[in-house]
Parts: sequence; structure tokens; C-alpha cells
Amino acid sequence: MPYNEEQSLLAIKDLLLTIHRLRAPGGCPWDQKQTHQSLRPYLVEETYETMEVLDQIHSNEDIKNPNLQKAFIEEWGDVLLQIVLHAEIASEMDPKVNFEAIVKQLNEKMIRRHPHVFSDVSVSSAEDVVKNWAEIKATEKGMDQSAPSNSSAFDGIPNGLPAFPRTMKVIQKVTKVGFQWPDVSGPLEKLQEEVTELKVECVAHPETSVREAEKLKIEGELGDVLFSACNIAHFYKIDPEAALRSTLRKFESRFRFVETSLAKEGKTTEQASLDEMDRYWELAKGNKKP
Repeated sequence: MPYNEEQSLLAIKDLLLTIHRLRAPGGCPWDQKQTHQSLRPYLVEETYETMEVLDQIHSNEDIKNPNLQKAFIEEWGDVLLQIVLHAEIASEMDPKVNFEAIVKQLNEKMIRRHPHVFSDVSVSSAEDVVKNWAEIKATEKGMDQSAPSNSSAFDGIPNGLPAFPRTMKVIQKVTKVGFQWPDVSGPLEKLQEEVTELKVECVAHPETSVREAEKLKIEGELGDVLFSACNIAHFYKIDPEAALRSTLRKFESRFRFVETSLAKEGKTTEQASLDEMDRYWELAKGNKKP
């Protein structure tokens, strides 16, 4: 369907009016009592539900699936609802902070940071675009990277980011200033080193008798393993969050096969032995014949 500016503007206008009415006197008691703080969990929840839908889209054909289309539209609508609700609440506190201001600021930023589209700057690759974006962003924030200051390579990385996204941003930042191995062999050796150190701690302190101080040591070694794995992901431009989510989907699918297979025998997983579950697990992997 071709882009229809008039219809898009009307749809946005209708949504803004609906949310305004819900918050206004005579509106919805639940919407009226919400605050920026009370809505925080919903923003995170809706974002992850949207990611679950995105995980299912790998080609143009996928989005043609009616069920996936419905889920895509619904989940992105829920994310948009959070944005509009927060804008409405803010506008009640200060009329200058509203949805229009958010959209206007975003539009101006997108034009400013894409001079190769809206001005006469030339680029030859997506990497050039990213480089220009970073330079323009630094200029906007008044950062003079050539002058000595108390600034850090980590400035601008939100502390509230989940661990995997924050780790990848940290790695990207230090890589830009040259604190990185020349190729992936370095991170691979580091991962092996960290796994060995983790193994030493786990063998020395079995989970049945580990004390709190020892547990913290193991936690630290495990963190080192995960960080090293993220650095490998950086070299291959892999999102570790997406990689782990993919593994989780595979694990869940295989374990559901185990549950279904046991159910056909009249058993639950609690009633089955580890050997029985492992037999069906190998079948789910395709490594054995029934």
C-alpha cells in the first residue's frame, strides 16, 4: 500500500484525541492515575513482546503471514501507546513538552544527522553513515574530542541498559579508541582462558557447599566468560541478545518435544528419569532414530 500522508496524519490525530480523552475528567480511572513511574514496567514489557514478534520475521514472506501481521501491528501499537501516554502526562505538567514536540525534535535530528540525504555530503557505505552520525552527535552535545577533558569513552551509554546491549556498546566504544585485538583470534583465546578460570573455581567449590564469597568469585568468572563471548560477537557483528534468544527458542522447542513424547507414554517430566528425557532430547536434535 502506497504511503498516504493524509490518512496517516488523521490516524495519529485520532489516537492523540483518544488518549487525551482517557486522561481528561470523565475519562478512564486507570489511565488517569498513571504516572511516568507507574508506566515504566509496561514500556519494558511491551518492548520485549515486540521483540518476540520481530524474532519471527526473517524474510519478506514471513510478514505476509496473517497471524504475524496481526501480532506485528498489535505489539507496535502497544509500544506506541506508551509513547503517547507519556507525552500526554508530560503535557499536563508542562504544555511545551508534548507529542508534537517529540515528533518535531526527532524529525529535525533525523534530517540533521542524514546530510548525505538532505544536504550535499557524500557517503560510499553504511559505515560512512555511522561515522558521520557519531561525529554529528558529538558536535550536538558540544564534545570536542581533540581537547583534553574529564570525558570518558563510556559517556552516553545509559546505565539502565540491560547487560548484553550495554556490554556491546562498551566494546564498540573501546574499539573506536583502539583498545581491541586486531582479529578474532585474541577474543577466542581470551574466552578459552576465562572458561578455564571459571572451571577451576567451580571444581574447587561445588554448588552444594559454596559460600557467599566463593559464589561471588564464580559470578565474577562467569561474567568474564560472557564478556569475552560478547567480544567475539562484536567481531562477527552478531547481536548476543538475538543469539541467546535463538538458542532459547531452539531449547524450548526441543524440550516441548520431550514433554509431548513422554505424554504419549502417559508420563510427565517429573515422573521420567534423566535418561528417558535425554533419549527424547537426542531425538529432537535429530541425532537418533525412534
